[in-house]
Amino acid sequence: APILPHLGQWLDIVAVCDPVAEHSNAMAQQLGAKAFHSIYDLADAEIAEAALVVTPVPSHHSISSLLSERGIHHNVETSIAATIGQAREMVARAEAGGVVFRVGENFFRFPIDRMMKAVAQSGAIGEVRRIICMYDHTGYHNDSRWIVFHEAHPTSARSLAHTMPVAPYRSMPHRHHEEELFHGHFYHFPGDRFVVDIAANIKGCLGRHARPGYTEVAGARGTLVQTAVEPWSMWNGAAEVRVCSDAALADGGLADIVAPVVEESDEETWLRSYVELDGRTIEYVNPVRVPTSRPRKFYGAAVGSHIVDFVLSVWRHRGSEQAAAQLKSHGYEYTDKDALMAMQMTAASRESEVRGGEEITLPLADDMELSSEREALANLAAEHGRDPMDVEGMLAASFPRP
Repeated sequence: APILPHLGQWLDIVAVCDPVAEHSNAMAQQLGAKAFHSIYDLADAEIAEAALVVTPVPSHHSISSLLSERGIHHNVETSIAATIGQAREMVARAEAGGVVFRVGENFFRFPIDRMMKAVAQSGAIGEVRRIICMYDHTGYHNDSRWIVFHEAHPTSARSLAHTMPVAPYRSMPHRHHEEELFHGHFYHFPGDRFVVDIAANIKGCLGRHARPGYTEVAGARGTLVQTAVEPWSMWNGAAEVRVCSDAALADGGLADIVAPVVEESDEETWLRSYVELDGRTIEYVNPVRVPTSRPRKFYGAAVGSHIVDFVLSVWRHRGSEQAAAQLKSHGYEYTDKDALMAMQMTAASRESEVRGGEEITLPLADDMELSSEREALANLAAEHGRDPMDVEGMLAASFPRP
């Protein structure tokens, strides 16, 4: 809600829908829109061209299915769905309905990822074929990062896991822990490119490495490195680029050109990030200037840009050549098929763990039996008392706030 008023050039909020009347009414009043308490009433009113779906993940499949059937473009919050089966149906129904379907993913829109890609594309560190990411994040968010960085889908996944008992503690009032789970994910991408993504305790509890951990983008003649810095926090990181000159390559191969990545902001908004390398400036200028109340000044831009990406996609669907050009120049696109692949990467990693580190080919075959998929479907059915694939049944389900 705080972000939407800053996106007036991109969209006009005409309606708000929430089954809890007091929530819908309050938000509608705040945004100057009409309140609805039923998604069926909203669709029947034919008041909106597109929808932003900000609801719990288990509700995405049913809401998306209805919107596709009614011809309403929509952007759902991440993750795409609760199961791969649901995600596949969402993609297929959007295509059949001729609607734009997107998933709002923010991590690859953070300043460090924008600079990772800018530096790699500049050629300053040579061709990048390996990324090592430790103690930042594993799973859907990071999987999306690697898809966007490589502009490709992986060909295989392999994963190992290890669980160890720990002293009982609470990371949050409702999260009690007595064990710690380690994941090591390994992905192959086309062109002999490789990603290593490992973490155990991404909250930095028990004295573990603080987030954002350590990330190394390895090029043929240099590296972009991000590390956590003091004061320790979940998001406090610093980055630098290290490059070998020709002289350094001929004498030991130690980087002799080292420069910090600078994040430039005003009082409440991230403006750009850049690095000065031997007289050359490599930068990413933030095109979506959205203030944020969060400690991270870039968060408003990250959320705002996934909404702008969606809007541009809708405009391009209308036939706007300008929108198509903007999408290409800004590189915002993260499609529904990318989101589906990110979910498959996560599922393949889990399946690999179950199978003792076996390499799993991607994309997953439609008929492949997955233990994680069976478990997710069973849990959803038990929680909501209905078939998770039943659109009308799940639209009638309640998703109470914790």
